Amino acid sequence: MAGDRGVDRWNGWVALREYDPEGTVAAPAATQTNRRRWLRRLIGDGLPPPAPPTLSARTLLLILGFLAAWRAAILIFSYIFDHLGPGTCGVGVPWPLSYSACWDTQWYQVIAAQGYTYTPGEASSVAFFPLFPLLIRYTDRLLPGGDILAALVVVHLALAVAIIYIYQLVRLDFPEPIAWRTLFYLLAFPSALFFSVVYPESVFLLGLAGALYHARRGQWLRAGLFGIVASATKLIGIVVPVVLFVELLAQGVVNWRRSRPLLGVILSPLGTLGYFAWLQWRFGDFGVFFVAESYWMRESFEPVILLGVKRLMGDLNGLAFYPLTITPVPSIFLLMDTSLLFLFIVAGIVLWFWVRPSYGALVLTASAILTFSGNPQSLMRYLVVLFPAFILVSRIPWEPVRNAISLFSILGLGFITFSFVNGIWAG
Repeated sequence: MAGDRGVDRWNGWVALREYDPEGTVAAPAATQTNRRRWLRRLIGDGLPPPAPPTLSARTLLLILGFLAAWRAAILIFSYIFDHLGPGTCGVGVPWPLSYSACWDTQWYQVIAAQGYTYTPGEASSVAFFPLFPLLIRYTDRLLPGGDILAALVVVHLALAVAIIYIYQLVRLDFPEPIAWRTLFYLLAFPSALFFSVVYPESVFLLGLAGALYHARRGQWLRAGLFGIVASATKLIGIVVPVVLFVELLAQGVVNWRRSRPLLGVILSPLGTLGYFAWLQWRFGDFGVFFVAESYWMRESFEPVILLGVKRLMGDLNGLAFYPLTITPVPSIFLLMDTSLLFLFIVAGIVLWFWVRPSYGALVLTASAILTFSGNPQSLMRYLVVLFPAFILVSRIPWEPVRNAISLFSILGLGFITFSFVNGIWAG
């Protein structure tokens, strides 16, 4: 009827069609089509969750076999690099567990054994989130062999489940070769070493992958529980509720009368909020976390990408984050960290508009936090868990380009492995 406004409910949003009050001029169909296309790219297609692909026993065994081969390669190269260098990693830890017990490992050992402490003006354990050391503590009580072995059991079980989730998530939208290549590029990334050592990256990856997979499936309570895993493992897990809400919009299920989807979003940050509440109770101020973080020079809000640009222009200030006492090649680490951060930001934009908005939200929000973290140190380690970015690499149609990326990734992984097992800062 002339003068009426046609209303389409799509993705939970109200889209008002072009109209003319007199009913004399119709909106061009091409204009409507273009607007709808860009709206779909911005907030998603509004389609119901897809059915999960069948994970056969053969595929499961292949995935676990691939993971075992990757872990064996890490161990072999750790042995070689240990004999090529001073081999100062894991002093006092039995071989071959010693290859996996450097740097922050000692913090998680202390927390698992003794709990948290805070000393003003000094490095303090409150800067490390609780889920990973709790898992070490209770696994150590169940298994013989000590806390390092218990930690590695936690790490590898979490990694195995995480890559199965990632494989299944990719298969929701893409064929099997893309899923396999995504796993390859994830585990060949230079800082993928940290999925095999006593660090929380594997547990965090599991939280992210599980939350995103179950959100895609419309299983919001499960997504929220995996979000708690992520947000109780690392501070950057606080991005999960943003990711889940973007997926809510994409599926068109934002409805205040339907509590379950929104409950999943609300649950997801409880890991971080619970830890901060405990710090408030235990130490009288949850801000001790941020004070402890400042010991690692995470105070400035200057975009850390600029430090890499300035280094190329001759400025040496960014090298202060990579003292020569921990790495002989500070410029290489600074440029690697900041360059990869820039690439992940670009990947987040591409993912949002051309793959899935929630995938882009994960990579972009996490990259934004890292950009303004004040310290470029460890960026590679923080970026490796943003697994949707590897979907883009796996979809590159030109095999020579993919092969070149594979070569540089494997060389980078070798460099990081050499550095780690020889007590050099590796992320």
